[in-house]
Amino acid sequence: MDKVTKQNALNAHTWVGVFLSVLLFLVCLSGTIAVFHLEFERWEQPHIEEMENVTPEAIEKAMATFLAQNTQESHHLYVVFPTSDIPRLVVENDHAAYFADSDGNLLEKERVSFTQMLVDLHLYLNLPHSWGMILVSALGAIICTLVITGIIAHKRIAKDAFKLRRGGNGQQAQIDLHNRFGLWAAPFHLVIGITGAYFGMAGIILVVVATLNYGGDRDAVIDQIFTPDPVLNPQQGEPAIGKAFAQMETLAPEKSPIFLTVHEVGKPEQFIEIYAKAPNRMIYAEGYRFDTAGNYIGNAGYEEGEWGKQLIWAMYRLHFGDFAGLTSKWFYFVLGVMLTMLCVSGMEIWLSKKAHPPLASRLWYAVVWGSVSALSLTAVADMFFTGSLIVVFWCLMLINIIVTAAVQSLTKPVWLFISGVSVVILLATYAAVHQGATLNVASLQLNIPMVLYAVWSLHRGSILLHRSKRAGEMTKRETHNAVCDVKPT
Repeated sequence: MDKVTKQNALNAHTWVGVFLSVLLFLVCLSGTIAVFHLEFERWEQPHIEEMENVTPEAIEKAMATFLAQNTQESHHLYVVFPTSDIPRLVVENDHAAYFADSDGNLLEKERVSFTQMLVDLHLYLNLPHSWGMILVSALGAIICTLVITGIIAHKRIAKDAFKLRRGGNGQQAQIDLHNRFGLWAAPFHLVIGITGAYFGMAGIILVVVATLNYGGDRDAVIDQIFTPDPVLNPQQGEPAIGKAFAQMETLAPEKSPIFLTVHEVGKPEQFIEIYAKAPNRMIYAEGYRFDTAGNYIGNAGYEEGEWGKQLIWAMYRLHFGDFAGLTSKWFYFVLGVMLTMLCVSGMEIWLSKKAHPPLASRLWYAVVWGSVSALSLTAVADMFFTGSLIVVFWCLMLINIIVTAAVQSLTKPVWLFISGVSVVILLATYAAVHQGATLNVASLQLNIPMVLYAVWSLHRGSILLHRSKRAGEMTKRETHNAVCDVKPT
């Protein structure tokens, strides 16, 4: 490839990354953490009883009690089974959700405000969903662009694939690490970018396909992707969800039921659908359908559908790494950290080439490490505050930026310290609030990684602070020697 093409690719890679660095970083950081969104839901209420399975009788009892206490009109009823990735029994409608124990007794209302805020940050950047999704999806396309232009701009991919030079001021090592992360994880980054772009572009794709192939009939396209509701005789009575669930052992003994939905509650077209995870398949789930009396009427056909249909139903698992338990989640987390660090290192390389302008550098560090602090303190606020966590998070981010602009000493080492201390405050508050439940699996699976991050950030901040002080002392000494060497005329 000629030099002009490589240089143009490098210019595009640089300026796209610089202008969208903050948005890309926030989406990548929140997405990396949101890989564990189901674990965060457990973490928010760690004292809830967990189980491996549940009886049909317990499900019937939990739903009956729930309906007696929640009489508002709802188009859907849901039961989340403990055989899902959350080992808890949950019954809910369109308005509220409650946990239940293994005997079917209701426990307490589900509260996942922090998890919802975190997922909302990743999917919509906390903007109104209609155009927030479009913006985030556009950023997914930008990630693909950055990966491709980065590869094109690389002058010696094969020769430098494993090169990591150290020494000097560290800039070359940072460039090498940026290039290695970008090269080694490029397939993953493309998958994340493509699937992320799909979620926001699905509506546009629907319109285009409907216009080209179905005479503008969008419902016809939807019916090709999502199996149409079954046509039944008018249904009456309470849905026999326990009877429907009991049949899953016979209908699909190798599958794990994830959740149950009662569609069009109270209407003549009411029916029950149980979604079950298919082993060794990437699709989200297969749907098994029952009438109101709990009689099996067929499946939705997602598992054996055409390849395009299966691909669309695999988008969620591909994007969040939810296909091989914690193994795939940790794999996605590590690769997500690499993608996030690409955003960070790319911007820091650009700042270093501009001689590290003080204000711009401080503001960047406030965004990067200050966002970790803001998320931690937002989680603390969630334990005592019932208002909007979106407002809390963005107010903290705004305070970080304002204070950083005013205080020149808030450099990268200081922000690393602040982020570490914020996580320590979160862990201490969490232990005080949840007490004994802090040491169960639902808590420790996230608290242990948080402890490791706090230790690393405090240690790393200490090292960088020591280096900056030593560099400052050397500069003063050199300046002093230079002044002493000047001879009077």
